[in-house]
Amino acid sequence: MKGELTTGFGGNSISLRDGASALFRRRGLVLFTFFAVVLGTAVITYQLPNKYESRMKILVKNQRVDVAITPQATGAPGGVENEVSENEINSEIELLTSRDLLTQVAKESGLGQAQSSSFWKKPVPEAERIEKAAADLAKDLVITPVKKANVISISYSANSPEVAAAVLKKLGDLYLDKHLKLHHPAGASDFFKDKADQYETQLHDSEKQLTDFQQDNNLVVLGQQKDLTLQKTAEAKSKLLESEAAANEATNRINRIEQQLAGTPKRIVTQSKSIPAQYSAEHLNTMMVELQNRRTQLLTKFRPDDRLVLEVDAQIRTTREALAKAESQTATEQATDLNPLRQTLETELSRARLEQTGAQARRGTLAAQLRDYEGSLKKLEGDTTKHNDLQRQVKESEDNYQLYAKKREEARIADELDRQKITNVSIAEAPAVPRIPSSPNRSLNLVLGIFVAAFLSLGTVFSAEMLGDTIHTPRQLEAFTGSTVLATVPENSRKIVGRSKVKPKEIENNPVAQLEG
Repeated sequence: MKGELTTGFGGNSISLRDGASALFRRRGLVLFTFFAVVLGTAVITYQLPNKYESRMKILVKNQRVDVAITPQATGAPGGVENEVSENEINSEIELLTSRDLLTQVAKESGLGQAQSSSFWKKPVPEAERIEKAAADLAKDLVITPVKKANVISISYSANSPEVAAAVLKKLGDLYLDKHLKLHHPAGASDFFKDKADQYETQLHDSEKQLTDFQQDNNLVVLGQQKDLTLQKTAEAKSKLLESEAAANEATNRINRIEQQLAGTPKRIVTQSKSIPAQYSAEHLNTMMVELQNRRTQLLTKFRPDDRLVLEVDAQIRTTREALAKAESQTATEQATDLNPLRQTLETELSRARLEQTGAQARRGTLAAQLRDYEGSLKKLEGDTTKHNDLQRQVKESEDNYQLYAKKREEARIADELDRQKITNVSIAEAPAVPRIPSSPNRSLNLVLGIFVAAFLSLGTVFSAEMLGDTIHTPRQLEAFTGSTVLATVPENSRKIVGRSKVKPKEIENNPVAQLEG
């Protein structure tokens, strides 16, 4: 038939008209199923205990208000990035769900006292109760990171609002304590204090060694002393070269002057005049007379051929020759004086020798000074290494002392912050005692129960029709037998047939029953 919707199951088909008649026919079953489900839902819903959910939020930061304590130099807090990585958030979540933390929360919040079993004659041991309570707490805790925020949201549901808030508060307190213990180990303050005292003592010892070394070696400002000695050494070398040059120049001058003096006479002729040799002739005549007188005297005693007489004769001949020569020549009379050029050269020579002596003496003095300066410079060079080592020790001890003194102060501040429970994680939203139960949602449960009751009612009717073996309509008969129904008898006119409820097997075996049915 057009306009009818049919559905089949197990060889049977049901139209919408048949479905409506089936609902009407099985209205008792429908109503019973519907009201039974609704009533059961209502009873169960109102019998369920109220659950109260408390919430807490934790803010995670990169650092707390103080600067992190590290062995390295501390940077400015402003240079630290504020973004927290996903790994850090997950680490805090793992810390919140750690077994020891939950066990401590269950123990201190009293959750383990409520864990008991009626199946046991003797009470459950406390350790077992606490472990069971910690396991239940791990299941009931809902910890989720808030998207695009450095916040961790924590919720916990319990039958009592006070218990829900107390458990979360205890979880937050114990979590902060554990976080502080993990991120700031105990003993850091004492460690940095000991190190600071150690390097302070080392600094004093290094400074004392440096001071003693400076006093023993007469070092005031080593750098300036070294520069001054270098300057004096350079000046001494320059002056020594100048004195050597002056001495060489004086020596060369002396050599030149001596050469000039060798070719310069001591005296020069200032006046010259020619005069006859009258004095010589007169002198020779006198000698001649004396020689003749002496010959005369000798002849009185000796013979003319005697040796003495012959000598006098020879002298008389010589004197005559000289007299003759003197009478034939003239004499030259000259006047001489000291040569002024030679005097000048001798003066310059004396001056040059004096300069040479002074230059040589100055060179010796400068050479001695240069040796002294070079010795002082070598000593300063040797002292520089030791002095620099001592200065490096002082600088290193000072740097270490300042570093650990600063760290000591930071550790002291960190300890104080730890006592105040100020860390890089903080409770952004403290747990509050809820006044409105979070579950069960009775209205929603009743509405869902009504829908479920209606569905189950339809389902029971459908199941009853599909599983039943009674034929109620001609269509079911035609669908079952495959034959066409020619006529039907109203139920009122065949009460016996209606009561007997002809079975499908009887219809198959009796063709007459097929026509009558």
